[in-house]
Amino acid sequence: MKFHRLIFLLLIFFSLILKSEAQTPGKTGFGVTVVQEQPKFPGGDDSLISFLKNNLRYPPEAKVARIQGLVYVGFLVDHIGKIKDIRLLNSVDKQLDDEALRVVNMMPDWIPGKAGDTPVGVEFILPIEFVMPEKK
Repeated sequence: MKFHRLIFLLLIFFSLILKSEAQTPGKTGFGVTVVQEQPKFPGGDDSLISFLKNNLRYPPEAKVARIQGLVYVGFLVDHIGKIKDIRLLNSVDKQLDDEALRVVNMMPDWIPGKAGDTPVGVEFILPIEFVMPEKK
């Protein structure tokens, strides 16, 4: 069981993807906004992985049906670190989608991103991968 949990955590860790789009001036000519510092989960990526490990629960019905996939959840980390505008960016299965949204809604305030020395709102995309261990 520990082995399966380790594989699950490694998959989450390696699937972390950051995408940012600040909500303040700093636009380049291509519609891209520049931020010098991305928003951070308190304690960094290791703490984010630990938070997901401790709070994410594989829905029992999805486990029985062996439903798996990668759910992308987008949200805004505002200029004071509050998480807002949480939304599902792709759907795998209603049960997995709901669980991913539930866990993101539980997250504490983040450390906001910065443009220069100014805290700014930044869009963040968090991939959450649900993987079933191989049947033996």
